[in-house]
Amino acid sequence: MKLIYSGASPYARKARATAIESGMASKIEMEEINPWADPDGYRDVNPVGKVPALIRDDGPALYQSNVVCEYLDAQGDIKTYPASGPERWTALRQLAAADGILDASVLIRMEGMFHEGDAVAQKLIDRQELSVDEALNQLESEITDLEGSITIGQIAVACALGYRDFRFAEIDWRGSHPKLATWFAAFAQRASMTETDPEA
Repeated sequence: MKLIYSGASPYARKARATAIESGMASKIEMEEINPWADPDGYRDVNPVGKVPALIRDDGPALYQSNVVCEYLDAQGDIKTYPASGPERWTALRQLAAADGILDASVLIRMEGMFHEGDAVAQKLIDRQELSVDEALNQLESEITDLEGSITIGQIAVACALGYRDFRFAEIDWRGSHPKLATWFAAFAQRASMTETDPEA
């Protein structure tokens, strides 16, 4: 199998971290690309042109980070997706909050790159920042749910917080979310985080 990624992509980081946590990393070839360059043939793998994508040995390629993560989890020895019950829904709720943070953050970055100074774009940016803040508030208020055995929820939240640090370092999310900051400081020491850190 081959996992195609970009080192700067938080979605690809989520897949790479899941590969490590599930025990699949040693079984996967990693290939870094610049998706913005539209490498020849890549849209044959992933028609939407984004990362990550997973080229399988026994089936068509998979793309979209959550699909890739769930496949890696299914193949791995360590399960990051709880099988059933409240633990599963807690992890998926965390995954949804983290993806909301990422979707909003990436949109803000794109707007800043391509529409800087546009008044309409600023309204969009403000709305996305509100979404980020509210998702962070949820995670702060439910901090004990981030404890325990490794889950896709924890991985996704850590990747979202890492992306905020990477692309929005001037915004202090820690000051108003001290419990989340403490949790992240500890989780960020895991190999799945240190080995996928875009700034390393």
